[in-house]
Amino acid sequence: MRVLRIQDTCSKIAISRTSLWRLCKQDDFPQPISIGGGRVIGFLEHEIDDWLEARAAARKTTQGRS
Repeated sequence: MRVLRIQDTCSKIAISRTSLWRLCKQDDFPQPISIGGGRVIGFLEHEIDDWLEARAAARKTTQGRS
């Protein structure tokens, strides 16, 4: 299990830090975990990957309806 720091998460999904925090407020986006005594947070890479795959699958479903 790999933990992605904030910058790595932003790079992986190609968004800004501000946009990342907006996504965190949504129910379907993976929530950060506390590492290093609470001052450091990260995201579980497999949860981010699952979220990306769900978004891609939803896009394919939407495109198929056109």
